[in-house]
Amino acid sequence: MKTVICLIGAGELASRIKDIIKEEGYEIQELDWSELRQKTDRRSTRPQLVLLVDREPEPVHWSEPDKKALKEWMNQSLPIPLMVIIPETSPQRVIDWLDFGANDVMEEPVHWKVMLARIRSLLRLFANGAHDGEEMIVVQDLRINLRSRRVSRAGQYLNLTPKEYELLEFLALHLNEACTRSDILREVWGYDFAMDTNVVDVYIKHLRVKVDKGREMKLIHTVRGIGYMLHG
Repeated sequence: MKTVICLIGAGELASRIKDIIKEEGYEIQELDWSELRQKTDRRSTRPQLVLLVDREPEPVHWSEPDKKALKEWMNQSLPIPLMVIIPETSPQRVIDWLDFGANDVMEEPVHWKVMLARIRSLLRLFANGAHDGEEMIVVQDLRINLRSRRVSRAGQYLNLTPKEYELLEFLALHLNEACTRSDILREVWGYDFAMDTNVVDVYIKHLRVKVDKGREMKLIHTVRGIGYMLHG
C-alpha cells in the first residue's frame, strides 16, 4: 500500500511538488480550503503526512476560521505530521507556523532532495510513534490514552472519575456497537447478577455532560430498548 500525502495548496509550486512526490512513489490526495471549512472527514483520506504550500507574502490572510478548520481536520484521527512550505521571509513567519503545530517548515527556494529527505524523516518519526497505537483510542476528536487514563476532546482535558473513565473506555473498545446495560454492569462494575441498571443511566448522564455537552457532534448515543453506543 502506497504512503498517502495530502497536499494543500495551489499554483505552480504546488503543482511541481505534486509531480515530484508522485515520481517518488507516494500517493497524492489534494485538498483545498473550502473542503477543510466543510469539515471533510479525514478518515476518508487517511493520509500519513500533510504538506501545506503557503505562498502568500504575509500570514495575515490566514483567518482564524481557516486555522480552526485545519486544526479540527488534523485532530480527527491519529496524529500525523504537518510540513509547511513558505516564501523566503522573516524568521517570525517560521515561528508562527511552528507555534501553530507544524512539525517542519521549509522556505523557498525549495531544494527537492532536501524536501524529500525531510518527508521521509517525518514519516519514520510518526511511524515509530504509531507502534504505541494500541495505547491510544481516537474517536473523532476524542482521545483516550489507555496507559495514562487521560482523556481529551478537541485538545481539552476531560476530568473524569475512575468509574466514568472505565465506562468510556468500555464503550470505546466496542466502538459503534450497541452495549446493553447488563453488559456494561458486568464489564465495568463486575456484577454478574441482575440488579438495578439505573446506575448505568446515571453514569452515562454524567459522562455526556463531560464528553458531549456544548459540542455539535455527539459521540454517546442511546440505543433504544438496548443500551448505549459510542459512535464515531
